Amino acid sequence: MRALPERRDRGATPSSRTILSALAVGVASATVLAPASAQEAPRARAARTVQVKDEGYLRLVKSSGSLLFDEGSVHGTIPGKVKVRFVYNGAPQVSSNLSIYGQGGTINARASGRLSSPTNPSPSFSGTLTITGGSGRYAHASGTGKLYGVFFRRSYAMIVQTRGSVRY
Repeated sequence: MRALPERRDRGATPSSRTILSALAVGVASATVLAPASAQEAPRARAARTVQVKDEGYLRLVKSSGSLLFDEGSVHGTIPGKVKVRFVYNGAPQVSSNLSIYGQGGTINARASGRLSSPTNPSPSFSGTLTITGGSGRYAHASGTGKLYGVFFRRSYAMIVQTRGSVRY
């Protein structure tokens, strides 16, 4: 076997290699020492607070004992669909868990309140509302507000109105 001749870089003189090396080190150093604004970093999204006023018209989907499942459309600040689990056992105190499915995500909340006239066939109710989270754009939602409505005992349908502030 014959040995291959030693190869030399033609055109790359020692001085040009030194300049290229120094330039590479300088570029690397500038990248490391660049200010944070020049480097790409994940950006945090600023939290928003929105004053909400929504109204929904719900119909009974199913029931189980004192638990009623109602669904319907909601119109207002966050339009979409609403699902409510409403607990009514004949007492003036009522409670519910609800989810609003809007564009960009879901808002979950719980509410408790009181019927204004427990013997009326369509009593109104009012109470407090607490936002407990959500999904999508509302993944870290929180807030408080009021829940108002009318409960129709014969059909178990409801009209509900929410007012409050949502931070997401």
